[in-house]
Amino acid sequence: MEKIQTERFEYLISKYADSSFMYTEYPHKSFWSKEFGEEGIKEAFINVYAGKQHSSSLLYVHIPFCSKQCYYCTCHTIITKEYPRITNYLLTLFREMDLYREFFEKNTIIPNIKEIHLGGGSPTILHEKEFDMLIEKIGSIADIRNLNEFSLEIDPREVDKEKMEYYSSKGINRISFGVQDFDIGVQRAINRVQPISLIEELLTPDIRKYFPKGVNFDIICGLPNQTPDTIKETFRRIVKLSPERICFNYLHYVPHAAKHQKLMVDGRDGRPTKLPDLYEKKMLFWEALTVLGENGYLRVGYDHFAKANDDLYEATQKKTVHWNALGVTSGRYSDVIGIGIHSYTTVENYYSQNIYEMQEYEAQINQGKFPIYRGYVLNDDDILRRDVIKTLRNFFSLDLRSIEEKYHISFKDRFKQEYIQLAEYAQDGMLELRDDRVTITEIGKLFANLICKTFDAFINR
Repeated sequence: MEKIQTERFEYLISKYADSSFMYTEYPHKSFWSKEFGEEGIKEAFINVYAGKQHSSSLLYVHIPFCSKQCYYCTCHTIITKEYPRITNYLLTLFREMDLYREFFEKNTIIPNIKEIHLGGGSPTILHEKEFDMLIEKIGSIADIRNLNEFSLEIDPREVDKEKMEYYSSKGINRISFGVQDFDIGVQRAINRVQPISLIEELLTPDIRKYFPKGVNFDIICGLPNQTPDTIKETFRRIVKLSPERICFNYLHYVPHAAKHQKLMVDGRDGRPTKLPDLYEKKMLFWEALTVLGENGYLRVGYDHFAKANDDLYEATQKKTVHWNALGVTSGRYSDVIGIGIHSYTTVENYYSQNIYEMQEYEAQINQGKFPIYRGYVLNDDDILRRDVIKTLRNFFSLDLRSIEEKYHISFKDRFKQEYIQLAEYAQDGMLELRDDRVTITEIGKLFANLICKTFDAFINR
């Protein structure tokens, strides 16, 4: 890693103060329409899938429950210790799967599900009986025996060695741990205390062989009490544990929407805690980048990292990496079918999101309706801009001639205002701008989402 110039970096932080903007999809879901509804998702499946051979897709199943509130969290979760609430939700979830199965059969649709991801919340909150039921029901819409990948998010506080072996027996071949940080002071501030010994006990060679597709760690940058020294030590520990993948996201601090996040700042003991500011967060990220780079991890897109034995590494070399609301993938699939409260679906150029509220979610399914909250159909301009944004975010480089040939445009003519902004970024050393290519520099990669935002027609209206 090249040495960062502090003075230059401070200047960029002060000039581009909104550089923490995060992309998960384009356009952002806040611009999706509530008029999309059930008919919109049916139209998507019929237009894209009905009677056709289709590339692989992923099935995402959302289990929203957790037994304890983590203060940093912005996932759609329900905190409960009442297990009947969980079993009741599963029954509704199963009815949603039945709706999809019946719709697919009626319209001769084969979604070609080749990957499955169980997320939350904490899917590991399920007892084995209910987990068995979930796997059996998933088998009604997907061929579990012929999957490329079957991944599970794991709360290490809820499982043991025997449970890990059990998950493998049900077909799980990739696991993801919610680590967030290994420093005890940070863990206490976010209400998620889990000693590193928990992870070490669950990642012995004997256990890891059960999950041949690998292990992912989720880490968050910008948590209270994080310092350059503590984040460096956390990543040194991570390197020793040697996960195949790492997702290192910035903290999304939105206390108006996730009120429990205020507890990170207020402190449970009445003493206020300071969150790292934008400059400090960028420096934390840089420290982590340095440790990972020195230990053979390849940066994959904006916030993911992979070892050479993970398929994301090869996909980055071949430029097949794909990005969606679940993160960066190796590109074996592009469409996502989301099941459960709040989950997302992407079917080519159609987006949809399920209902947030449990009562309304259940009511829609009991009426035999897909529980759609909002959605969006991309037009030609959206598709072009999505391609530009995703390419820059995934590979930090954009071949302008390739884009021009693919979309039959002149890049400079189509993006006149955007090109002016790119030129300013180039003057500030954040990217290199040539007639045929845009390349984001090392320091510019820390502002990659801001550079991508240049092409966002919704935000820049």
